Parts: sequence; C-alpha cells; structure tokens
Amino acid sequence: MIFDSLNWPEGKVNPSGIKRIGYWIPKSHIAAFPTIQNEDAVTITAAVNYAGDFVLKEDKHWFSVYTTQGKGKATFEGIGEKDCKMFNNKCTLSYPDITDEAKNLVKATINASCIFIIPLPLNRFVVIGSDDYDVEATITGDTGDAPGSAKGITIEITAPDVTPLPGYKGELLLADGSLDCETGVFTPTDDDGGI
Repeated sequence: MIFDSLNWPEGKVNPSGIKRIGYWIPKSHIAAFPTIQNEDAVTITAAVNYAGDFVLKEDKHWFSVYTTQGKGKATFEGIGEKDCKMFNNKCTLSYPDITDEAKNLVKATINASCIFIIPLPLNRFVVIGSDDYDVEATITGDTGDAPGSAKGITIEITAPDVTPLPGYKGELLLADGSLDCETGVFTPTDDDGGI
C-alpha cells in the first residue's frame, strides 16, 4: 500500500458526472482480464488502475449503452468487517425509453455477470466489476406518469472490488472499431474489417 498526502491545487478544473455512452460485456466473453497491483504497487497509478487490455474470446466485442446525462453516475462505498474491508463499486445508467432493444438488454443482463466500463470527463474510464466477484444488476422500468415526465429503464450495477472505481487505460474492441481509453480516441474499422 502507498501512503501519501492528498492535496488540492487551487483553480483545478473538476467536472462531475459520467459521459453519455457506457460499455459492457458479459464476463463469459472475456478470455483474460488486465491486472491491477495491490500490496506490491510501487506507484499510486499502478495501485488504482488496470495495466493491459481485456483479452476477448474470438468474435466477441464490447457493447455500448446510452445513458441520459445527468441521470447516471458511478459511486463506491466501503463494505466488510474489520480486517476484511473492501469496496462496493456501483453505477447507475438511465435509458430514456422502453423499446424492444432496451427490454432485450435488460432481459439478457438481469442474471448475467457483466463488466461495465464507464467514461468520466477528462478521458477517465472506470471499471465496474472484476474477475474475482460476480456483478449484480438491479433493473427497473417506468413508463412515466404524465406527459413530459421521465420514463425508461434504470440499470443499477453493484460489484465488490478491492479497489474503489479502478481506472482503465487500455483498448476496447467494439463492433465498429476500437476505443483507446487512455486518449479517448475511437478508431473505426476499415472496409476490410481491420482497424
């Protein structure tokens, strides 16, 4: 573990919230997870960020999910008993309609253990879920109660982890290209199927 001071630079830019597109994949589609250092970390970055990429099984890719900005967030809280404490990492995503595609997503994920990667402002990406513990989804749908009222599907993800909202700077392979989570740059697939 690394013990260090926690300071705040005056005038630092500090945007809140999450971006409008999150990413998810069933754990069964992942061949190998990136690693994160715990007791042996020699830098703060290594102690709280994954190193490497998610290696996916053949013909698998990450899926995207839209969330209404201002309705979703990522959080963590400490859990456990003395000498066994860790964190519950959580994420709330809000999709603004109850379409067939939205109902299919919730039907497919309600009992599946999925990994979610949530983009924050300033090209920060956090992982909800790990190789060690199952990820639980609580999903609700709401038609709204009056003209103009909020409606749609709310997905709440909870995942135990030894690291609070671990960061990810690797690559996400998507159906239409790849996303570099260190730079935030998306590279579309070319016409020949390569990136």
